[in-house]
Amino acid sequence: MNRFFNTFMRAYMEEVNPEGGAGGGGEETPVKTYTEAELAAAIAGLKAKNEELLTEKKAGDKKRQEAEEEKARLAQEALKQAGRFDEFEKTIRDQYDPVIAEKDKVIAARNDRILSSERKASVLQFADRLIDPSAIDIIGMMVKTEFEGDEVVTKFAGADGKVITTDPAQFLKYLGEHKAFSHLLKADAASGGGAGGGKGGGAATTFENMTEAERLALHRKDPAEFDRQLKLQRGKS
Repeated sequence: MNRFFNTFMRAYMEEVNPEGGAGGGGEETPVKTYTEAELAAAIAGLKAKNEELLTEKKAGDKKRQEAEEEKARLAQEALKQAGRFDEFEKTIRDQYDPVIAEKDKVIAARNDRILSSERKASVLQFADRLIDPSAIDIIGMMVKTEFEGDEVVTKFAGADGKVITTDPAQFLKYLGEHKAFSHLLKADAASGGGAGGGKGGGAATTFENMTEAERLALHRKDPAEFDRQLKLQRGKS
């Protein structure tokens, strides 16, 4: 450890006093050893000097920026006073377009994060309805999120890629009734077939014949009717 301290101190002392490292006539100055306290003091001195230089640099940069802004302002004012409005407008665009572009970039990145988060939440709400969790990737390809004004809107697309609804319950019902997707849902797997099987092609009209997707849709659309049919079903059992 002392060897490192001494090496550092020799280098430091040579830097601050480059002519003190060797005596006249080619004779080397005797090597001095340094304590840890001396090393700590030297390091503190270097840090303080570095901070001082950084502060000076920041102050210099700020002054240069202020000088450039003032120069640009004076040039724009001269153009305006001379009636050279096309050139005046161009200098304004050149000054602010990069700033606007940078802000647009930040806003676009923020919007992407918002849409991605909303889409992920919209997709994951179906996870507990699926037989195999990996099927969520299939469902995810059918979910889109976008801005409509300041509002985030989630849209659910069909097998052809066209938007069919913005209602999660209706989308779940669509999946349960579609032969390409019905087998992914737990309710359909439990009944041993697709969502439309054994219904003669008609919609479910009684609670006991409804799929889980249809029951969920009924609960969201008409809670009172859902409760009524649930009570009837329990009374039969």
